[in-house]
Amino acid sequence: MTEDIKSYIDNLFTYLDTYENRAAEFKTEAFLQTYNGAYALFQALAQQRDKAIDVDQFFLAKIQQLPLTASDLRLLTTQLLITYFEAEADIDGQANRAYMYVRSQREIRQDSPFFENHLLPLLFRDGALHNDFQLNKFFLNEMARFINKFGKPLQTNVTPESFGGMSEAMKLLELARRRSKLGNDLLADRTSLEYDLQRLNVYNKLADKNKLLKAYFGEWKYREKSSFWAKVGNAFSTFFSKIGGAFSSWRYFRLVVTQRNAAWAYYGFIILLFIFLAIYVPRTWIKYNQKLYENMQHRAMQMPGSGK
Repeated sequence: MTEDIKSYIDNLFTYLDTYENRAAEFKTEAFLQTYNGAYALFQALAQQRDKAIDVDQFFLAKIQQLPLTASDLRLLTTQLLITYFEAEADIDGQANRAYMYVRSQREIRQDSPFFENHLLPLLFRDGALHNDFQLNKFFLNEMARFINKFGKPLQTNVTPESFGGMSEAMKLLELARRRSKLGNDLLADRTSLEYDLQRLNVYNKLADKNKLLKAYFGEWKYREKSSFWAKVGNAFSTFFSKIGGAFSSWRYFRLVVTQRNAAWAYYGFIILLFIFLAIYVPRTWIKYNQKLYENMQHRAMQMPGSGK
């Protein structure tokens, strides 16, 4: 088994070199299979201490060949995979030299905070992972899985308000952690955070601001395409809720009138426009039908024998 995992590790670092120097030749699927092949042997090494120590030394030699920051893929791969190795294969502190090395390269020593504050933002950088969304998804899920398994417990009662206070990166990680722990059908649960966020149109709003979030929400089918009339309904709902809030107190009403003239003008225009359309369209349609009826009568009168 030791030779098997060493072969996986060798191939993995070969892929990293290809990614950094010959990007066009890099094969994402082959890289992910190699990564997963190495990881699959970690738990077995927990029961074979001599082999675990040997693999740890092999890992250390590989990761010391180049700076971990040589590329975003190298940094994500080494930090995540070695941290998983330490958590699952090192049960006695004898096979942790590779982990101690990658940990020494961090700005934050603790695993979960480092992932959240330094690795997660890498996924949001322009051109991250050569814009390979498959790699992006894989490393997001690896972070979510690690934190769920070895980090802080998942809070299952997160409210839309507390979710709204998170950074965009942490919002994505939170949703990924929930999918990893609770399953992929959370939208069907009317008591879930995911359902509430869709009802409040949060996914569409976030997607409009961030192309990576747009890709994830599309992948997860969290976005809901709004019809024209649904948008009109939302506009009316927003308008009348603002009216109700404005009249809730005299001071607030004066503030709205004096400092939010532009918003009132906009919503006032929308309301007047739809009132006009509600009157104009039916009347125009009635006139059109009446004209068609008169034309038909006129033709009927001109037909031979119509007046006899």
